[in-house]
Amino acid sequence: MYNQRSINKILVANRGEIAIRIMQTCQDMGISTVAIFSEADENALFVKQADEAVRIGGHQPNESYLVMDKVIDAAKRTGADAIHPGYGFLSENALFATKCNEAGIIFIGPKPEAIEALGDKKRSKQLVQKFNVPTVPGYDGDDQSTDNLAKQAEKVGYPLLLKASAGGGGKGMRIVRESKNLLKEIDAAKRESKSAFGDDTLLIERYFDDARHIEFQIFGDQHGNIVHLFERECSIQRRYQKIIEESPSPALTPDLREKMATAAINAARSVGYDNAGTVEFILDKKGEFYFLEVNTRLQVEHPVTETITGLDLVRLQIEVAEGKPIPFAQADVVASGHAVECRLYAEDPYNNYLPVTGTIRHFLPYESDAMRYDTGVVSGSVIDVFYDPMIAKVIAYGSDRTEALRIMSNALRKTTLTGLTTNKSFLIEVLNDNGFAIGDFDTRYLDQHPALTKPRIPSTAVLAESATAAAIALWLYREADRQTMGSIPSGWRNSFYRGQVQAYNWKEEQLSVEYRYISNQFNVKVGNTEAIVKIVATDETTLVLEWNGLRKRFVVSPGETTTWVHHPEFGELELKDVPRYPEAEIENVPGAYKAPMPGQIVQVLVKPGDAVKAGDGLLVINSMKMENTIEAFEDGTVEEIYVEANGFIEADTLLLKLNPTEKV
Repeated sequence: MYNQRSINKILVANRGEIAIRIMQTCQDMGISTVAIFSEADENALFVKQADEAVRIGGHQPNESYLVMDKVIDAAKRTGADAIHPGYGFLSENALFATKCNEAGIIFIGPKPEAIEALGDKKRSKQLVQKFNVPTVPGYDGDDQSTDNLAKQAEKVGYPLLLKASAGGGGKGMRIVRESKNLLKEIDAAKRESKSAFGDDTLLIERYFDDARHIEFQIFGDQHGNIVHLFERECSIQRRYQKIIEESPSPALTPDLREKMATAAINAARSVGYDNAGTVEFILDKKGEFYFLEVNTRLQVEHPVTETITGLDLVRLQIEVAEGKPIPFAQADVVASGHAVECRLYAEDPYNNYLPVTGTIRHFLPYESDAMRYDTGVVSGSVIDVFYDPMIAKVIAYGSDRTEALRIMSNALRKTTLTGLTTNKSFLIEVLNDNGFAIGDFDTRYLDQHPALTKPRIPSTAVLAESATAAAIALWLYREADRQTMGSIPSGWRNSFYRGQVQAYNWKEEQLSVEYRYISNQFNVKVGNTEAIVKIVATDETTLVLEWNGLRKRFVVSPGETTTWVHHPEFGELELKDVPRYPEAEIENVPGAYKAPMPGQIVQVLVKPGDAVKAGDGLLVINSMKMENTIEAFEDGTVEEIYVEANGFIEADTLLLKLNPTEKV
C-alpha cells in the first residue's frame, strides 16, 4: 500500500504552452506554481503566469532547462513538493526522476525504472514482446559499428528506418530507400541522436510506406491499475513530426480498436506503468499493427483525448503522483464526439517547412465554445532560434468528424496571425483536401500531395482590398496624429484635386493605391479595380470597410517597412512598402550559398579546395531543435567558407562560395 502525500506547490520544469497548461490545472486544484526560465524566456507569458519564477541560465536548453541540478535547486529554493516535467527536455530522463526522488521531491511521471526501460527503444521492444505485443521486424542488437549496421540493414531490406534508440520527435530518424545512401544516413542519424540525446545507438526497422500512425493513451497508478483512454490518429506528419491529430481514428473498427487497446495495456503492464503514457503503433492497410514505442510522459496532443473523454489528464497525473488510485474503471471511460488538433508553427511549408523567427504582430484566436487554444504566446511575443517553433495547438470538437473538421477549418480562417510566416493556410488546405476529408491517408500523405505545399495566389480583388485596407489604416494613423491644418488631406500633394497614392509590393507585384477622401468616403483605384470605400468601424486591431456596398473585416498590422493584412477570405498577406527613392541592389555573389533559416552551425562538412558533387552535404545547421543539411545544388569546388562550427547565424547569412564545374 502506498502512502499518500499531498502536493501543495509544483515546479514546472518546462516552458511555453505546456507550462501554462500545467499551471492552469494547478490553479484549479489550489496548487501553487513555480516557473523556471532561461535568459531567452525572461519576458515569456508562462513566466508571468506562475506564482513564482526562478532564473536558471543562458539561452540554450543545455544551459537551462536540461541542467538537472539547476532545476532541482530551484525546487528546493522555492519549497516545491513536486516537479512536473511537461514533455520534451527532462520529461523522459530516468536519471532526473531518480534525482527528484532522492531530493524528496515528487516526480510527476512514471517511476524511473519504467522510464529507463521504455525510453530505450531496443529494450522496450524486447520487453513488450514477452507480453505478446506485435513488434516491427528489424535489428536492435548491441553491435553499433557502422559496418554491422550496414550489414543488418541489407538483411532487413529497403525501405528501412534508422531510429535513435534513446529519443523521439523525429530526431535521429532517417528513411533509407537505397543502399547507396545508407552510410551517409547512418552517420547523420548517429550525429543527430548524439547531439539530441547524448546516445547514438540506432535501431533498424522495416519501413512501411503505406502505414498509419496510431497511438493509445494509457494511464497507470501505484496500485497496479492500468487503463486506456482510446486512440489518437497521428498520420499527418511532416519531417517525421505530427501536425494534425484526431480521435477517434477513421481507420479503426471496434474490433481493431479493442485489439490495439489490449496490446497498449499489455505494453504498460510489461513495466508496471504508473502515470500518463502513450503507446505508439503503426497500422498497415491489411489491418496488421506493430508496436513502435512508449512515450513515458504527457503528449503534445493530449488535448484531443481530454476533449472526447472530458478528463483532465494533468489532474490525473498529479493525483496519481500523490499516491491516489485512478478514480474510475476501464468500463467507466466513454468517448463522445470527435476532436481534431492542428499545430500552428512558425515555419514555411512552401519552403520545405523551414522554421521561421520573428515577432508576432497580432495573434487573435477565433473564440467559440467548440474551440480550444493551448498557447504560450500573445501579440508581441518573439519566436527565436532556441526552441521549438510551435505557436499554438488549436483543438476543435464536433459531434462527428465532418463537423469537427468544418469547425476547425472555419476557426483557422478566422484566426489572425500576422508578423511572420506560419503554416496556418497550409493546415486549412490539408483539412479541406478530399483525401483527408474522407479519411483516406497515411504517413506519406503530404509527400504524395505536393500541390498542398504550393503557395496560394491571392486574386486581384483580394490584393486590391488588402492594399486599400493597409492604405486606409495608415491614413487613419496620420489623421489621428495630425496637429494642425485639418483642412489639408494627410499625405497631401501639391495638386489638391489629385488623389493620394500609397504603394506596396506583394512579392514581385506592385500595388499602387490611389485614393481621394470626399464626403466621408474614399474613391479608390488599384490598377484596373475601382471602388467606393467607407469606414464602418475601427479599433486597435480591426478595420471594417464597406467596399462597393459589401462589408468586410480586416486586421492591419503595420511595421516600419512592412504591413501585414489579414483578409477575411484569404488570410495573411505581407505587403512591403515601396521605397520613395531607389535602393542600391544587394550584391549577388555567384556560387554563394546563403542560410535558409537562422540557427547554429553544427558542422562544416567541407573545406576550401574540396570537390563536391550535386547533392553532397556542405554544412549542417541546427534551428529550433532540428538539423538541416545544406547540400550542393551543382558540381563544383569549394572556394571560401565564411562560417565556423558552433557559430550562430541569421537567415540569408553568406555560408560559403562554390566555383561551379564548367559544363562541357
